[in-house]
Amino acid sequence: MKHALLAALAFTWLTLAPTSQAEQRTATFTVDKMFCAMCPITVRTAMGKVDGVAAVEVDLDSKSATVVYDSSVVTPERIAEASAHAGYPAEQKM
Repeated sequence: MKHALLAALAFTWLTLAPTSQAEQRTATFTVDKMFCAMCPITVRTAMGKVDGVAAVEVDLDSKSATVVYDSSVVTPERIAEASAHAGYPAEQKM
């Protein structure tokens, strides 16, 4: 009986124990060289493929991208680098 009780307590503790929360942040980038309707799609795809990126919105008119990301997985520098590798240099707005 003790083993069953201990097993139940251990299971309950494991399922209720706090899990590590994602360090979700938002960063806005200026993105150079966007001139046509396909450019934002390319930037969104490049940034969105980076591990830790949850969402990307790109605006052609303002030549900017807003990215929601997990800061425990990725840095804004890495996200900007992905855009630059796709041909669209990006810099985080401060």
